[in-house]
Amino acid sequence: MNRIDFITSLLKGYDTVLDIGADHGLVIKKAIDLGYIKNGIAADINKGPLNHAKKNLTGYPVRFYLSDGFKKIDADYDLAVITGMGSRLIIDILKHAKLDRTYILGANEKVEILRSWLVSNNYEIIDEYIIYDGFYYVFLKVKKGQMNLSDSDLYVGPILKNKVEATQYFKHKKDHFLSLLNKVHGKKYDEFHTIYTYFNEVLKK
Repeated sequence: MNRIDFITSLLKGYDTVLDIGADHGLVIKKAIDLGYIKNGIAADINKGPLNHAKKNLTGYPVRFYLSDGFKKIDADYDLAVITGMGSRLIIDILKHAKLDRTYILGANEKVEILRSWLVSNNYEIIDEYIIYDGFYYVFLKVKKGQMNLSDSDLYVGPILKNKVEATQYFKHKKDHFLSLLNKVHGKKYDEFHTIYTYFNEVLKK
């Protein structure tokens, strides 16, 4: 399953879904076509992608917003999708989100930074997913709540660590940090060795 189809599958059972950084609008289009959702909201910070989404979603029950994240969005939604960007950008966007909604988050890198921020900002991870589509993509489903994560959990994921489908991803990460150990010294070596240990230990379970 490719990334677009997988994200679409996570939208089942929601009424109105907001896609931040909607780009081409294909996630909303497929979700409506499949009857997963009733309405969509497509938002993008750039006119080009938003116009592309408008063309793809002509005739669909979708509202469009030229907006930096949530800042100009006044429509209500049950679920918001924020994927295809870095952890720090997702965090900046979430600072303006409604706390009492559900979110699908897909960070392209440093997901541990995102998990750490969620802990400190009244969010709870209710599920985690992994797919490979030319690259390993990790998705978090989060909502308002409280959680405590260990340092290891920030990297391997408190839910993902118990999923068999994450095994190859963990092997990939372990090998990546093992290769880095041959290139660094001092504090960086200690840091990477610790992270390597997290992935190595989860593979032993």
